[in-house]
Amino acid sequence: MNVMSKNKKIRRGGFTLLEMVLVMAIMVIMSAYLYATFKVVNYSHLEVTVVNDMHDYASLNLQAIANNLCNATSIGSGSKSIALAEDGNSIELNSNPILPGFTQYHTGNGTAKWGLTLTFTSNPDAKTVTVELAMTDNAVPESGVVYRDSVTVYCPGCTDTIDELGDDCHSLSFSTDPIATPT
Repeated sequence: MNVMSKNKKIRRGGFTLLEMVLVMAIMVIMSAYLYATFKVVNYSHLEVTVVNDMHDYASLNLQAIANNLCNATSIGSGSKSIALAEDGNSIELNSNPILPGFTQYHTGNGTAKWGLTLTFTSNPDAKTVTVELAMTDNAVPESGVVYRDSVTVYCPGCTDTIDELGDDCHSLSFSTDPIATPT
């Protein structure tokens, strides 16, 4: 027979209500920090993705322009033209998209994600044309120019027919007609 005295308390296994509440409070606080961390990481990943997409879009457009200009026989006059579309959201070659089938994505309200500005400058002595593409974020218009890229194209087929383009030239006409060889 076991005799228990009144002074000894029996200790049962388990947690008290206070211990359970403290553990739950700590878990809530830690989950708030964890959620905030994931939110920051996700947002920064989204920003990097947008910048990479802008870079890809600009590079593809500039490469397409360079591919067309490198075979030019005259710059500043001719039957072909490179310019921004009327909406300012794509680049056109003779009123057709320079990158057919490749369009930029759109913001939530249906407008194109990026606004484009295209500028041409020429150096007749070096037979080069520099094309600069500046991009703005239409979702955040007050941010100004977000991305800028340029390419300089050497036009070996151009004789002395590279016109001096002004500082504010936003369209370019050129020709790829064969050069008449003297007989």
